[in-house]
Amino acid sequence: MSMYVYKDDARTEKLLARNAQKQNKDIRFYCPNPNCDAHMYIRNIDGVSASYFAAIPSHKHIKGCFGSSKGFNPIKYDEDKFEFDDALLSLTMPSKQQTKKITPSEYGSGLSTPKPLRTIGQIYSMCKSHDCSDTYNKTTIGQMLLDSRSFYMYPKGVFGWRIIEGKCKRPNFYDAIKMEISLIISADHREYTFILKFDDEILFKKIKNSVFPNKNHLIVVAGDWKSSGCFNVFCTSFSSKKQLAIIK
Repeated sequence: MSMYVYKDDARTEKLLARNAQKQNKDIRFYCPNPNCDAHMYIRNIDGVSASYFAAIPSHKHIKGCFGSSKGFNPIKYDEDKFEFDDALLSLTMPSKQQTKKITPSEYGSGLSTPKPLRTIGQIYSMCKSHDCSDTYNKTTIGQMLLDSRSFYMYPKGVFGWRIIEGKCKRPNFYDAIKMEISLIISADHREYTFILKFDDEILFKKIKNSVFPNKNHLIVVAGDWKSSGCFNVFCTSFSSKKQLAIIK
């Protein structure tokens, strides 16, 4: 599902789900991905806040299309309680073992109370389902996720809490001596390098071994980015496996 589409094949006229009208329900729209010919239609139009676009079974998304954003369902999450910086800070904290407690809301109807986005996968899927100029709880999508769509929003670099969507730097994406992993993002004839710095050798090896067999896939990382001292190179401390996701 997606929170935006285009009205025309040339992708010049954008339509956000929240701006769709009832008369739009039988109109075919175009996937945000120009390489995907999925036929998109508005769904849940009567509940405007929960409206979204989805492809019909006979004209599905191509494999790996960002316009599908299968992991995000707006009905399941509480947008008003989502705070981006706090969510990313939480991702850097070591995991704590918790004993699951069954609450009264889990009985009977089977419905659970919507909670704010929590994991990097949930936040990333939400961002990919929205246009980069759209907002989620008053925060601009492109100021949460740096990808090829939002690259133009960062002419002077990437600073502060952000999720970046990158690829492994070639020919070597890691430095075992420095305990660093390097990713790159290229767009608009520019390239940024992102360095993940580790203090924990066990964590470094675990992440490196996880990324190595997936080095041709997109790597998504949450961090508090700072200048490395080198031109167009930024770094962040990596302290928890919750900060990274591999998009296959």
